Amino acid sequence: MLQQLSDWLGSTYLSAVLTDTTRLSNWLIIPISQSVHILAVAIVMISVGVLNLRMLGVGGTRQTFAQLASQLIPWVWGGLIVLFLTGVLQTVAEPGRELLNIGFQLKMILLLASVAITIFYEKSVKSDPNYWEHSPERRSMGRFLAVVSIVFWVGIAAFGRLIAYLDMRLEGFES
Repeated sequence: MLQQLSDWLGSTYLSAVLTDTTRLSNWLIIPISQSVHILAVAIVMISVGVLNLRMLGVGGTRQTFAQLASQLIPWVWGGLIVLFLTGVLQTVAEPGRELLNIGFQLKMILLLASVAITIFYEKSVKSDPNYWEHSPERRSMGRFLAVVSIVFWVGIAAFGRLIAYLDMRLEGFES
């Protein structure tokens, strides 16, 4: 299925435009997209990093977790929107390199899990700003989620970089 999607995307007009390096205007699209993508990665990573470190009790205590979440989570969502848009552009330009790459697929799985954790953080503090302070069990669960989230976000960044440098396509694997 991914092979067919990759083949189809690679044959589209937009893919042809994005890979046409004979015109300066086209040639700059992907490098600019990659630069914006990297800046958005930094925004998201810093935001989720600070949020998770606060959940772990590391860092400033002037703000509650709920206050910090209300400031940082909009940056996470905004950054993820930019990452989605620039990522789609890059995937259309080189669908085989992205969609068929096990690194990309693992990155997407980790991303979905990380987004689910962020949604859980957001919903919990919106329903009750002191949600994480109510019991030792919730604090323990919060610390566990923070560690998992940090590990997943580091994995997302690592797999994202590996896509650029390693061909990790599964040979003979039909998705």
